[in-house]
Amino acid sequence: MKIEKLIIAALILILFTGCYDRDIIDRKDFNHSLPKVENLSYTRQGNVITLSWQIPANISDDFNRPLEASIQVVENDIYRQKISVLNEVKSASITINPAKEYRFIVKLLGFLTAEAKEEGFTNRVFSEGAIIEIK
Repeated sequence: MKIEKLIIAALILILFTGCYDRDIIDRKDFNHSLPKVENLSYTRQGNVITLSWQIPANISDDFNRPLEASIQVVENDIYRQKISVLNEVKSASITINPAKEYRFIVKLLGFLTAEAKEEGFTNRVFSEGAIIEIK
């Protein structure tokens, strides 16, 4: 009975330690990043929130243009959806439930050019998220 528990514990440990690639997380020499969106704001009309932001001017030539924006919608502290905004559009309208609290996390998403892509690493780079809360 003890040996079965030990084997199960070992398998669970192996399962959880193999779920991600530490090399990408720990690697310090990946020199590609995007700045956060600027001037994130919102307007509200009834149950529709319109988020607006600016794309910083200091985007490296290592990224293909146009960039995308990724909006994570968190409703009452529960992740609900991710919305992609293409072609460097700088706003998005989202229908909400006025009785709930929301947090929106807006990130830029860029794809490295063929010349800038590094062997063995993703060509997709996200910026740090800009956050706005609506209560």
